[in-house]
Amino acid sequence: MNEPAETRLGCSGTPEPDIRLRKGHQLDGTRGGDNDNHQGDLEPILEASVRSSHHKKVSNIGRMVNKTKIYGDMILKTKFRFFYIHSDAGNNWGCVFFLCLGIFYMFRPNISFVAPLQEKVVFGLFFLGAILCLSFSWLFHTVYCHSEGVSRLFSKLDYSGIALLIMGSFVPWLYYSFYCNPQPCFIYLIVICVLGIAAIIVSQWDMFATPQYRGVRAGVFLGLGLSGIIPTLHYVISEGFLKAATIGQIGWLLLMASLYITGAALYAARIPERFFPGKCDIWFHSHQLFHIFVVAGAFVHFHGVSNLQEFRFMIGGGCSEEDAL
Repeated sequence: MNEPAETRLGCSGTPEPDIRLRKGHQLDGTRGGDNDNHQGDLEPILEASVRSSHHKKVSNIGRMVNKTKIYGDMILKTKFRFFYIHSDAGNNWGCVFFLCLGIFYMFRPNISFVAPLQEKVVFGLFFLGAILCLSFSWLFHTVYCHSEGVSRLFSKLDYSGIALLIMGSFVPWLYYSFYCNPQPCFIYLIVICVLGIAAIIVSQWDMFATPQYRGVRAGVFLGLGLSGIIPTLHYVISEGFLKAATIGQIGWLLLMASLYITGAALYAARIPERFFPGKCDIWFHSHQLFHIFVVAGAFVHFHGVSNLQEFRFMIGGGCSEEDAL
């Protein structure tokens, strides 16, 4: 019932600063036995504490306002960076081109296919890989200036997109090349999917995006693409070089591989900026050339598998015993 003043004040739920009374002082600021000698000792302490608390609150509000303005400006610039002329502008518009091409092809009439559903799914996987790759690429190059966390996230998506493009590129070629012998087709598809997923997992490592691992990045994706040598040799040995070069469209496949390898080599070796410092900051630097070669390789691959689809349409969906590998 008769709690001391210090206990009552310490248990109060008010947000005021914790004011501890000196020994012998009462709540009104007087000392027992003295009426006026120490009157008002508490007021200067309380006033200084309130001023300090108010100053901290104003400072915090000011910092919050500044941060909001900074992030707002960054988001606004990021939103319109797609339309700017900058070092990665060519990468952005390459994605738009391939997206339009994929939509156009997928809406072709079914009469142009032997098995419309299967073949559109096959081509759809290729376009999905290409569009995701290019979309992740231009998204990364658009928002990487936003913050370190956003840059790291979209960098991983960018690398994952490269693996998805390579995986998707295998699907239509394996489907049409081993059309009459699906068993090796399924085996090769499983192998490339396992390798692609492994490449995606490796690309999630934070150190994977650092400059010292530039060659490792190029090597991972180059190795993933070169895994297609095994099914290519299988097809050439089984069908013969002449059929592989004409009906099998091996020439377009080799051109695609050459474009991918050239782009990866330029990227890993930092050519041409290593020979012309400061001359290729906006156009024709290695990263931009790498994306140009990737888009060109994807388009060449699309042309080759489109020819395979046309040959299959002319031959029909039937398979003779001679067609089995």
